[in-house]
Amino acid sequence: MMPLEAVLAVTYRCNARCAMCGIWNSKPAAELPPEAYARLPSSLRDVNLTGGEPFLRDDLPEIHAAVRSACRRARTIVSTNGLLTDRIVGAVRAMASVEPGIGVAVSVDGPAEIHDRLRGVPGAYERAMATIRGLQQAGFRNLRLAFTATRENANCLGQVYALARELRVEFTCAVQHGSEHYFHVRPPEAWSVQAEIAPAIRGELRSLSPKRWARAYFMNGLSRFAAGRGRPLPCRAGRDFFFMSPSGDVFTCNVEAFRMGNLSRQSFDQIWNSLEASNARACADMCRGGCWMVCTARTALRRAWPRVLLWALVHSVVGVRNEGEPP
Repeated sequence: MMPLEAVLAVTYRCNARCAMCGIWNSKPAAELPPEAYARLPSSLRDVNLTGGEPFLRDDLPEIHAAVRSACRRARTIVSTNGLLTDRIVGAVRAMASVEPGIGVAVSVDGPAEIHDRLRGVPGAYERAMATIRGLQQAGFRNLRLAFTATRENANCLGQVYALARELRVEFTCAVQHGSEHYFHVRPPEAWSVQAEIAPAIRGELRSLSPKRWARAYFMNGLSRFAAGRGRPLPCRAGRDFFFMSPSGDVFTCNVEAFRMGNLSRQSFDQIWNSLEASNARACADMCRGGCWMVCTARTALRRAWPRVLLWALVHSVVGVRNEGEPP
C-alpha cells in the first residue's frame, strides 16, 4: 500500500527559539529545490508543510505547487509560528491560487506572556494574532490555533481553546514530544494533562460534527500518552504515512530515525519498495517509545472509525473517562 499522509519539513531554519523544540538550534541542512517535490506519490491525501518555519523559504509557493502537481487530491496544511505576518499572508494568497482550500495552523501556546516566553521571542503572541487576523481579512477560513502542551503552559489549554471558538477557527493540540532527528529534544517524563484537556474534549463532543468527535478522541489519547500509557491505536509508520526532512531523507515518522531512503537520489517508488524501507518498517513495528500526534494518528483514527464513533457516543452521555483508562 502506498502512503496516504506525509509531513514535509521544507526547512530547519527557524526564527523562533522554542523551549519545547530544538530545531532552531540544529545544524543547517541542505534543502530540496521545489521541483523535487513533484516526485512525491499521487496517493497522498493529507500533506503538512512544516519546518522549522516554512515561510522562511521564499519559494514555498513553488514547493506547494509542485506537491499539488504530484498529489492532486491531497489537502495541505501549513504549520507556522505566525511571526512573519505580511510574508505569510502574501504566500498563502499565492498558494490559494493552486489550492483554494489550503489550511494554515498558527501556533499559540497561551496568553501573551507565556506564549512569548515559550517561543523565545518578545511580541510573538501579538504577531501570531496579527497573522490570524490578516488571513481572515484576506478571506481565508481554513485556519486553526495549534496549542502544544508542556508542564509550563498546560493550564492555558482551556484559554486557547476558548480563543479559537471566539475567533471562529479550529483548535488543534499536541503534547510535547521528543525526537533526535527532528525535534532535537529528549521526550519529557510522564505527566498528567487530564484536568486541563477534559473541558476541551467535552466541548468537541457537544458538537454535531464527526470531525470534532474524532478530535475529542484524539485529545483523550493525548492525555493517555502524556501519562506514559502509550498510544491508544496501532501505529502505521512507514506504511500509511512518512516524514521527509528538508534534504529529502524519508523516515517512517518524525519521532524515530528509521530512514527509508532519499528523494534527491531515488524515485519515491524505489524508496518505498527498498530493502532499507522494509528494515525501517520492521524497526517501527518494534518501537516502544511511540508518539501520538495528529500527523501520525489521523490514518489510525480513520481505520478505527467505528471504535472512535462508539467512544464519542458513549462519552457524550457518560462523560470523559479518568486518566489511565483506555479510550
